[in-house]
Amino acid sequence: MTKNIGKSIRTRLLNLAKEEKQEYMKVLVRYLHERLLFRISASPYKCHFLLKGSSLLFALDGFKARPTIDIDLLGDRISNDRENLKEVFQKVCGIECDEDGVTFDAASLELEPIAVEKKYPGTCVKVVAHLDTIVQQVSVDIGFGDVVTPYPLSLDYPLLLPDVPAVELYAYSLETLIAEKFHAMVDRDESSSRLKDFFDVYQLFTNHEIDRDLLAEAISSTFKNRNMPYRENLALFTDEFATDTMRNMGWKAFLKKIRWKEQIDFSVVMKCIKENLQVYWKKEALQNEL
Repeated sequence: MTKNIGKSIRTRLLNLAKEEKQEYMKVLVRYLHERLLFRISASPYKCHFLLKGSSLLFALDGFKARPTIDIDLLGDRISNDRENLKEVFQKVCGIECDEDGVTFDAASLELEPIAVEKKYPGTCVKVVAHLDTIVQQVSVDIGFGDVVTPYPLSLDYPLLLPDVPAVELYAYSLETLIAEKFHAMVDRDESSSRLKDFFDVYQLFTNHEIDRDLLAEAISSTFKNRNMPYRENLALFTDEFATDTMRNMGWKAFLKKIRWKEQIDFSVVMKCIKENLQVYWKKEALQNEL
């Protein structure tokens, strides 16, 4: 009698969700993303897609990271032409893997433009995945035109289940990840409402060792590449920014939304960010690097 791999994996994912006290659908989608990443890593296009964003944070910290089902990649040395990307992902989705129980329907591929205001617009790739009787669309956001300092790093992506083929990818350095999130903070400044960037940067400085020289280089390279000039009177590092009533209310709502058990005051987060990043903003001004 042939074993139903898909059904077995569904049951194991449900048990994992219970053990980790996670929502089953989030664990399921994360597994489907993992298996799509495996197919990218097993394809000739492995070196052209770099893991970044919240999916990289999950790869580093597992379920201790901010809960998210997003997956973000940087397209590196590959055209952002949508027809070209569709052809690439048709080949990626066609890679078979009996051990993981997942199939991706290449005929269901949809590609949509994102970040159209940027110099190099990105693409959202959507595809329907099948696991046993489950039919679930998953998506990957692919950005283009950014720089990685000092260079892409090799990463063993953590597996949710131990007996499926490993996922070996290329990824951002932590310093580049921080630099991009710092850029987002500066770019929006007083109007900044992307609280996940503040949360992620706080977690990175708190839980990981950051190379300060590489961080300075990554900030300089990222800000230059994104044409972000230095400006005085930045609100980001002021007491008024950290104590703003609406921002603090938004922060509490954000923690509640992601079901974060530990209560972290926004003032503590901003103290950490100020202590770790303000020096580089001053450094850029003094050396006129931006």
